[in-house]
Amino acid sequence: MKWKATAWPFAVIAVLALTVAANGFILYEANRGQAAFEPDYYRKALLWDSTMAQAGRNAALGWKLEASLGTDGRLTVTLVDAAGTPIRDARIAVEGFPIAFETGGFAATLPADDSTGYGATVPVVRAGLHELRFSILRGADRFTTVLRGEPGQPLSPKP
Repeated sequence: MKWKATAWPFAVIAVLALTVAANGFILYEANRGQAAFEPDYYRKALLWDSTMAQAGRNAALGWKLEASLGTDGRLTVTLVDAAGTPIRDARIAVEGFPIAFETGGFAATLPADDSTGYGATVPVVRAGLHELRFSILRGADRFTTVLRGEPGQPLSPKP
């Protein structure tokens, strides 16, 4: 009987110790640099109106970009105008990163490729879902799009 009456302080101490241990683990995981985050998110939010204006310009241009990302890191892009004519004189910049991790991002400018349109080998260091943000300049025209997909599988527009 006496043991039951004195056991409750140990139960409270055990619960508090478990809470401290769980918080320490969460703090460690949050700060070890593996979680993905949107860089400069506040600035991106402030520029929302210009992002929507760019979406209108993208629709008016009617360009279509198709891309594939190989497991070896080979990124190939085909760009056509509204009439379906290939665009060969544009400057294509791309930023890509794995969705789930902070590390493994890349930025590249894709040169024209004789067989596919544009292409380059980019440093894909992780398997899994990647996001690729394209910015295309041709004269005074600017076109942007975001594609997602896994290396070795077709890329599709971000939902």
